[in-house]
Amino acid sequence: MKKYLYILTGIAGVVFASVVFASSGGGHGAEEYTFMGDWLPRIINFAIIVGLLFYFLRKPVRDLFKNRTAEIAKAMEESKAARERALAALAEMERKAREMDAETLTMVADAQARGEKDKQALIEEGRKIVRDIQEQVKIGVDIEVQKAKADLATEAARLAVDLAEGKIKDKISKQDHERIVKDYIASVGGRG
Repeated sequence: MKKYLYILTGIAGVVFASVVFASSGGGHGAEEYTFMGDWLPRIINFAIIVGLLFYFLRKPVRDLFKNRTAEIAKAMEESKAARERALAALAEMERKAREMDAETLTMVADAQARGEKDKQALIEEGRKIVRDIQEQVKIGVDIEVQKAKADLATEAARLAVDLAEGKIKDKISKQDHERIVKDYIASVGGRG
C-alpha cells in the first residue's frame, strides 16, 4: 500500500509540475511557436513523466512479468505432468484391453473345449440309451415271440385235438364206441 502511495504522489507531482510549467507561458501576447519555448518543455515533461513511471513502476511491472512467467511455467509443468499421467493411463488401458482380449480368447477356447467334452459325453450317453432301448426292445420281442410260440402251440394242440376228435368221430362206429366204453369200465372196475 505504501508503494502505491509513493507512485500516486510521484504522478501527482509530475502532473502538477506540468500544469505549472504550461501556465507560465500564457502571458505573452504573440503566439509564436519555437522549439525552446514550446516543444522543449513538453519533451521535458514527457521525459520526466516517463522517467518517474519507469522508476516507480519498473519493480511492480518486473514482478508482474516475473510472476506471470512463473505462472505460465508452472501451468506448462502441470500440463506436461497431466499429459504424462494421461499417456500412462492410456498405456495402462491399452495393456488391460490386450489382457482382456487374451483372457476372452482363453475363455472362448475353454468354453469350446468344455462344449466339445460335453458334446462327446452327450453322444456317449445317447449311444448308451440307444443300446439300452435296443436291449429292452430285443427282450420285449423275445418275450412276444415266446408268447406267440406258446399261443401257436396251444392253438395247434387245440386244433390237433379238434381234428383228431373229428376224425375219430367219423371213423368210430356205434359198436366201437360201446366197446371202448365197456373196456374203460372194465379197466376202471378192475383196479378198484
